[in-house]
Amino acid sequence: MAPDERVSRVLRRLVLPVYLPIVAGTFGLALLVPVLPLYLTEVGLSLRMTSVVLSGVGIGATIGGLPAGALIARFGERRVMFAAIAAVAITSAVLGLTEASIALVAMRLGTGAANIALRLSRQTYITRRVARTVRGRAMSTIGGSFRMSLFVGPLLGGVLADTLGFEATFAIAGAVTALGMIPPLLQPAAERDDVLDAEDGSPVDPIGLFESIRVHRRVLALVAFVPMLTMAVREGRYVVVPLIGDDLGLSPTAVGALVTVGTAADLVLFPVAGYVLDRFGRLAAMVPSFGLIAIGLVVLGFADTTGAAVVAGAIMGIGNGLSSGSLLTLGSDLAPADAPGPFLAAIAVIQDVGKIIGPLLVGFVGSAASLGTASLVLAGLMVFVIAWLVLVVGETSPRHA
Repeated sequence: MAPDERVSRVLRRLVLPVYLPIVAGTFGLALLVPVLPLYLTEVGLSLRMTSVVLSGVGIGATIGGLPAGALIARFGERRVMFAAIAAVAITSAVLGLTEASIALVAMRLGTGAANIALRLSRQTYITRRVARTVRGRAMSTIGGSFRMSLFVGPLLGGVLADTLGFEATFAIAGAVTALGMIPPLLQPAAERDDVLDAEDGSPVDPIGLFESIRVHRRVLALVAFVPMLTMAVREGRYVVVPLIGDDLGLSPTAVGALVTVGTAADLVLFPVAGYVLDRFGRLAAMVPSFGLIAIGLVVLGFADTTGAAVVAGAIMGIGNGLSSGSLLTLGSDLAPADAPGPFLAAIAVIQDVGKIIGPLLVGFVGSAASLGTASLVLAGLMVFVIAWLVLVVGETSPRHA
């Protein structure tokens, strides 16, 4: 079988068990991106309480990562996936039925924990069934699925809220998410537990969550800086770009357009990212893409015109698009055969810490110095990640190691 045919075959067989459930789950959440803050304001929550509710998904994901890995090790990816989709659907649909802040926070915490379980179950599924020679394209398509949902979902969510109201929009978001349980049921029974292209199909004795972390602690310690600091830079970018745009006097519409430039590049370039990851190696994909993000942040740090800010946003968008799926692939490459779920859960928790660090770093550095300085600090972190990748982690693709 020709290489391109082989890759196409693998990706097609992942559509039902992996990509469609992820699209449904992510699209359901994306519908609520502009809707939930407006709903919380309408029911009279304070700005502080609104921020607590909105942060619930991130907190839930951080708290739920390790338990999700343990559940995957105990019950398998398939059962965890169905339970996670059901939980995301229910916690999204009932948001419009309450105005109690405690209930709203609880729902968002549950959504975050279930969403990370869904993502980890699908990442573990690919890790156990797809050879590393095509894993980059499999993982980058997950990244593309996320980006596609987040590109279309918020706009549609706003339209639904305007035309049907908040309660109906929450119910639709839950229903769309629940649709993600259907595609895996349509998967041929012979393929549900099939190993697609694994290098070694020999059985292994699985180990538990904490045993996995203890046994593989050295690998976790070596690789931890990469997902944590990369996510810190990515999340910090989402804060510093609009703030610098505002400092340059751009209107909210213009700031939105500036952010969209990067999002569009993300969406278009994920197939290229997967091809480079598999064809030329993980470092060949990650080093240039992370380098572009760093360059874009430097340009943004010195930007004093709208044109310079747009150029910076485009450079960062291209870099981020070319890095689609890279962290998922890196974690999958390093995941041990005896405990892929727990290992990937530990990586996910470490990565989510970066989501907290990035915005805080921009806030503290921006307050103490300037937003331009904060952008340069983020660029410095990205350069550190590149150096750590090259000097410490190294190439994880067996073909190019």
